[in-house]
Amino acid sequence: MSTYDLMVFLHIMLLVFWLGTDLGVFLAAKRSERSDLSMETRATILQLGMVLDRLPRSCLTLITPSGLYLASKLGLITPVAWLLPSLWLLSAVWLVVLWAGFLNPESAVEKPALLINLALNAIMALLLTPYAAYLLWAGEVATWLSVKILVVGLIFCSGVLLDVLFKPAVEAFTALIAEGPTPERDAVYAKAIGPVYKVVLVIYALVLVAAFMGVIKPF
Repeated sequence: MSTYDLMVFLHIMLLVFWLGTDLGVFLAAKRSERSDLSMETRATILQLGMVLDRLPRSCLTLITPSGLYLASKLGLITPVAWLLPSLWLLSAVWLVVLWAGFLNPESAVEKPALLINLALNAIMALLLTPYAAYLLWAGEVATWLSVKILVVGLIFCSGVLLDVLFKPAVEAFTALIAEGPTPERDAVYAKAIGPVYKVVLVIYALVLVAAFMGVIKPF
């Protein structure tokens, strides 16, 4: 088995774990809205969703370097020599930062880790989206690859928006735990988390489009 074969397997598994575990996060968040459940149960369900959320976030960090490796090996794109090693190094550092935050909740490490993750999402969005637009304009690579890169850039954009929108939802749920559920507080939580669901569904759609482009290569 070659390195290329292993990288194809990794790229596919990233997609599988991304969508599979993220669906669990989505369902856990929806279930946490149920006012007929005890507050302890709702908190446990949401906490489980946050644990599952570690996997799609981890997958996102590895999508770009693994995809660029495959594209370069197929001769679809010729990155400068330093780009691919730099992306792998960035992804490794990103994973360390993410998991340092995950494994140290409510510590001095967690908040900086979240901020760094948000910043790296924004940086990748700012790099990939205009780069894909340039590729589409220049016509230097296959159109399907340019579209796939654009879609991945949009996923990073959505990731930034998701983190921004999720903060008010967390604050509303924290108020539910601290002060106890009431119809008014449940309504505030539902209103805060509603936009989060919409962004998550957009991300699902974008991931499917990216997978379609990579597998079918329609144009």
